[in-house]
Amino acid sequence: MNSLQEKIAQLLHLRERLSRPSESQAAKEELQKVRPEDLAEQVVHIEPEHAAEILQEMEPIQAANVLVEAPTETVRAIVRELPDDVLAAYLDVLPMDDAMDLREELGDDRFESLLNVIPKEDAQEIRRLMAYPEESVGRLMTERFFWVKPEATVKEILADIRIAPDEKYEMVNDLYVLDENEHVIGVTSLRKVLRVPTTTTAAALMKGDVVTVRASEDEESAARLMARYGFYALPVVDDRGKMVGIFTGDDAQAILREAETEDVLAVGAVSGDAEPYMSLSVWQLYKRRFPWLLALFVAETLTGQVMRHYFPSDGAAATAASMMLFLPLILGAGGNSGSQVTTTITRALALGEVVPGDWLRVIRREFATALLVGGSLGLIGFARALFGWNTGMGLSLVVGLALPAIVLWATSVGSLLPIAAKRLKIDPAVMSAPFITTFVDATGLIIYFEIALRILPKS
Repeated sequence: MNSLQEKIAQLLHLRERLSRPSESQAAKEELQKVRPEDLAEQVVHIEPEHAAEILQEMEPIQAANVLVEAPTETVRAIVRELPDDVLAAYLDVLPMDDAMDLREELGDDRFESLLNVIPKEDAQEIRRLMAYPEESVGRLMTERFFWVKPEATVKEILADIRIAPDEKYEMVNDLYVLDENEHVIGVTSLRKVLRVPTTTTAAALMKGDVVTVRASEDEESAARLMARYGFYALPVVDDRGKMVGIFTGDDAQAILREAETEDVLAVGAVSGDAEPYMSLSVWQLYKRRFPWLLALFVAETLTGQVMRHYFPSDGAAATAASMMLFLPLILGAGGNSGSQVTTTITRALALGEVVPGDWLRVIRREFATALLVGGSLGLIGFARALFGWNTGMGLSLVVGLALPAIVLWATSVGSLLPIAAKRLKIDPAVMSAPFITTFVDATGLIIYFEIALRILPKS
């Protein structure tokens, strides 16, 4: 049993203990010791109603952070099991930028109704963030930043930090110096503040020429700007130059990780957001893959059209020649579908979303997805062969059956190959894609011709 499976089993055991009065308190204390990030990884693998039961036994801040860290589709399933008063408590304790993350999972109507329950000040801050464009820095920033006037002394600054409640500031690594119009004129660090006499002013400590970002700017551009300079946070200003919040490093890291993952998936012709593999349903996997496979499928028919132009077939050799014309289409569909799966599973293995012990669950999901994808391509291929190229019912049927068969085969091999490589301590990213292309080309020919032997008349 691998470590993730052990953790999932322990979490389910904790759930059982929480329901027993004699063990409930001890189970709660044990649960509080688990980090939200680890719990978020585990709730993906359990039933939503069980996850909801566990969350309601936790402190609101810990439970809320689990929902922030968990995949979108998993959270959507869990929140359907949670009452509004519990969700309102989560929104109340979360930083506003994290509370905004739950909007997509809750839906606009339910999220708006919860804003009428939480404290008015928090609701107003969330609504201010919602006024910024989608995928902008303003949606992710926090308004709880540490700022001082130029004349503030180190003594005053340290006194503020000591008496401030935990929720007043998101972070105090950087201290921003603002003028009377709340424009950023400088920045200093807490480290500098601690090393100088208490009579020193912020103006004497600050560094001018501050790098800022507009609230309306694209979040990925801002994240790359922060990474370029290695900042902990980036001050956010409005169109008039007034500082309205900070964009923090954890949000920037998450954005860059998601963008890079989407780029990797796009290389494998897989569309959609970078959601963890196990949180996606078969239908979602189908929607992510089929459009690209259909586009590639259409492109492969052009190759067949060129072959038909240069190698017209009629008479006794018509069947054999026509079969050759469909080879680019048949093999291309198998290779493309196999590459999609290897890319997806390799990425999931690299992020720890899938472990070798999950191979049976993976093959079940991929088999169902391949049935949908292969069946769709088979119907299109059959219609294209019969009505587009007038190849006759026999060969059209061969094409219509060979496509789903090869897609099923390529998907099965493509899903197990990276897992087997991981088990053998071989890097799946190095060998999976090249091997799947070569292997599917060879075995795809066998499948195609074996189906033809059983359907087409022998001459």
